[in-house]
Amino acid sequence: MNRLTRFSILFGVLAGLGACSYKGGDIGDPIHRKFHWSSFVSGEDMAAICAAETPDRVRLVYNAVWGEQVRIYEWDSVRRVLRIRVIGSGDLRGMSLGDPLGNWRAVEQSVSLDPSAYDELMAALGESGGFGPPAVGLELVSRSYYWAAATCRQGSFTFTGWKYPSPEFESARFAAKLFALDPDRADIRPPAPIPFDVMYEYNRNQAKVMEFTFKVGPAGLGK
Repeated sequence: MNRLTRFSILFGVLAGLGACSYKGGDIGDPIHRKFHWSSFVSGEDMAAICAAETPDRVRLVYNAVWGEQVRIYEWDSVRRVLRIRVIGSGDLRGMSLGDPLGNWRAVEQSVSLDPSAYDELMAALGESGGFGPPAVGLELVSRSYYWAAATCRQGSFTFTGWKYPSPEFESARFAAKLFALDPDRADIRPPAPIPFDVMYEYNRNQAKVMEFTFKVGPAGLGK
C-alpha cells in the first residue's frame, strides 16, 4: 500500500463523527477526535467524576464553522492554567505524506492565570449562564458559530451553549476575556453570517461534506 492510498483511507476515516465516550487522550489528534468529539464537547468525562470534592473545571469550545476553525479553552481551579487548542481547516496545501493528517492536528498553547484573571473568567462565565440551567433544546450547527460549555463547579455539572446570532451570544462576556488571553487572538475568526457558497452546496448535495448538529439536553448533548 503506497502513501497516497494510506492517506485516502485515513481521510475517509475522518468523514464522520463517532459517539464513543471520551475518557481522556489527545483530542487534538484527528483520529481520536473523530471517535470522541461529541462526547468531548458534551464533557462526559467531566460529568463522570464531578463531585463535591473535585476541583472546579471548565471546557469551552468555540466553533467558528467546523472545518474552518475550532478553538478549545480549558482550565481548572488547581493549576489555573488556560489550555488553548486550535483545530484548523486541514488545508491540503503543504500536506506531508510522512504525516498525512498533520494539517488536521490541533495546535496547543498554555497561558498562566493569575487569581484576578481566573476569578474574572469564572464570574463572566457565570453571568452568561454557564453554571445555570442549560439552554435545553438549543441546536448548535456545525456550519455556524457557537460556544459550547461543559463545567464542573462546586460539585455540580452543567452543559450549555450559545449560538450566533442571538442576544445570549452577544452578551456572553467570557468570550472577549478569553480572546484577550489567547496568544493568537489576531487569528480568531469573528462570528459573521454564513455566505451562500455554490460549490459547498453542490458538494453537500453530493454528500461530500460533513455537517452535524448538536442539541443541548438537560445533562449534555441531547440527554
